[in-house]
Amino acid sequence: MSVQLCLVLLALSALTAESHHDCSDIIKPVEDRSKVYGKWIYHVGATDSEYKLKELTKVNSSCIEISPLPGGEEFSLHYGDKMDGKCVYGTVNSTTTGNSTKLTFSSNSSTHEVTGSALVTCPDCLLWSDDAVTEVNGESKRSKSLLLFTKTGKLDASHLDVFKKQAECLHLLSDFHFPETTNLCPEEKEAAGDAKTEEQ
Repeated sequence: MSVQLCLVLLALSALTAESHHDCSDIIKPVEDRSKVYGKWIYHVGATDSEYKLKELTKVNSSCIEISPLPGGEEFSLHYGDKMDGKCVYGTVNSTTTGNSTKLTFSSNSSTHEVTGSALVTCPDCLLWSDDAVTEVNGESKRSKSLLLFTKTGKLDASHLDVFKKQAECLHLLSDFHFPETTNLCPEEKEAAGDAKTEEQ
């Protein structure tokens, strides 16, 4: 084996080791579950699937509220998604096994089973990584996603750069979904009150 080839292989090994090291530094599960509780605004999403990316782009904006359930590690997730200018609300409860959390979302024509975990991220941010199985009219589709939420709807450029590196570590597509972070759905109680007012 030539000296030049040995040097190339050593250089590639060093780069691979550095890449793995970098990923292990920025892909870590959240140990304190209380940090995920509260209200969050969806800021940016990435996925490994063109189908899932198309689904994400249907979401104009989204906000969630995560609340602990009594007597264990489970939580309730309430969401308000704006899609095609209309607000869709719902609530799902988690099922936790070890470090994995399962959530199931259902609509008229599809069911989404999501298994994932919260990862360490920037201050006042929530980073959710998951594997999802979507059943649409009897057809099953799998995808991986990485979703970043913030408390304020704002995100520093440096924190976005870290998100992009995390997406790369998880082998996701380089196309990202950036929803609106100001034109959010109102609280569901407020929306219901407004609807009653319009009826009167």
